Amino acid sequence: MSGLTPFHARVLRAVDRCGTTVEAARQLNLTQSAVSKIIARSEVGLGVAVFERRDGRLMLRPQAHALMRALGAVEDEWHDLRQAVDELRSGRALPLRIASTPSIGQGLIAQALRRLVTEYPQARIELIMGDAPKELSQGNADIGVMFSPRVTDDIALTPLTQAMIIALVRDDDPLALGRSVSLNDLKSRRLICFDREKSPLGWLIARAHEDAGLNYAPFMTVPYSISAAHLMAQHGDVTLIDSLLIEAQRFDGLTRLLVTPKIPITICLMTVRSRPLSRLASRFVEILLSK
Repeated sequence: MSGLTPFHARVLRAVDRCGTTVEAARQLNLTQSAVSKIIARSEVGLGVAVFERRDGRLMLRPQAHALMRALGAVEDEWHDLRQAVDELRSGRALPLRIASTPSIGQGLIAQALRRLVTEYPQARIELIMGDAPKELSQGNADIGVMFSPRVTDDIALTPLTQAMIIALVRDDDPLALGRSVSLNDLKSRRLICFDREKSPLGWLIARAHEDAGLNYAPFMTVPYSISAAHLMAQHGDVTLIDSLLIEAQRFDGLTRLLVTPKIPITICLMTVRSRPLSRLASRFVEILLSK
């Protein structure tokens, strides 16, 4: 069967269905001579004659009926394969699963996704808010984007951009009259912030307190910056959060202050070294890295 391809099978089936090379060529958008050549080449490759001419029509030879049924199965399987490939290329087959935090999701990831879905309008996207390194390691996410993450050796880190820790105070707070604040200025305030063990940002902020000779003891810990911003209800409350949240969302009644000395944050892309990225995921990474 050397030289017989799924396309040849399609042509042979069309001739069997139509009975003439003229009608088969019309349905397949080919020339009659091209159809005739494919029949001849296929018969040479198969080693048997497939059609015989009767009353101006091409009819299957008796010994070719089983062959035609087999070719039908081959064409159907090839059609399913092409459809599966198309779904993979379009992003319909599997969702792109991205693990991150709300502030990164509302800004950096949202911008990249807007570009991605213009190129892949049928793509399926799943955003996961949680522990990105854990979601990656457990196979629940394809890509993670996180602040200064602490990861295991199986996760590759690629720095994307920089941000910083900022302070939020209420507009009626005396500190709101300035442009910056030090950690020492906040030592007597009720601090709403991150757990030093559970959050990379909490670990960075705790280390900055220790470097300044201060005790890091928030009265309330939260998982995300947006949670901290919404929980500042009482006079004197203050929170330390990532600057990306304020770039992505506005909070009425709150003032942003720079923190001195600066506490920098690196936003990193995370992928699993042993797990190849899908075409959709690879394109998303390209878009993120181009920013």
